[in-house]
Amino acid sequence: MVVAPVTFGTLIYGDSANTSPHKLFAISLLFTTVLIIIVVLLFKKKGQITNLDISEREQRVQPLVYGSIIYGVGFLVLNYFDATPLVKGLMFCYAINTTIVWGITRYWKISIHAIGLGGPFVALWLFGFQFPIIMGCSMILLCTSRVVLKAHTPAQVLAGASLAMGLAYLELTYLFLPL
Repeated sequence: MVVAPVTFGTLIYGDSANTSPHKLFAISLLFTTVLIIIVVLLFKKKGQITNLDISEREQRVQPLVYGSIIYGVGFLVLNYFDATPLVKGLMFCYAINTTIVWGITRYWKISIHAIGLGGPFVALWLFGFQFPIIMGCSMILLCTSRVVLKAHTPAQVLAGASLAMGLAYLELTYLFLPL
């Protein structure tokens, strides 16, 4: 819940081409953090998830569907307010990649934490914040912690990180950034 606002804030306030940066940041914060927290809390209140981490694979499916829809609407709103390609492209990545993760999660538990860090790293890298040691160490620490906490296997965190970075790179470079 911290990575998305920091990433969108960096992309929005770091690029003078973004018109109405406060409005764009509020939109991105609403669709990537506030609404997602509300959905998770509602699922917890209804007893449809056992914990806020949604550690049970079967319990993740329905929240992921809602997440995909929320991110998709967020993309449309950012597009309407003329956000720069990288900003709306990252929201597009959130929508599409969450949909893909939903499909995977129906059969196998993949690390959503690794996915949540991998995509923003790619967007920041393409934006010009190229700090491989910091980014690499952050990813290694996150993935290692998920394995040490027995939340995931090494394959699940590796798949999550690889999928997020690969998809985000392809989506952003081929759909949103000029060649």
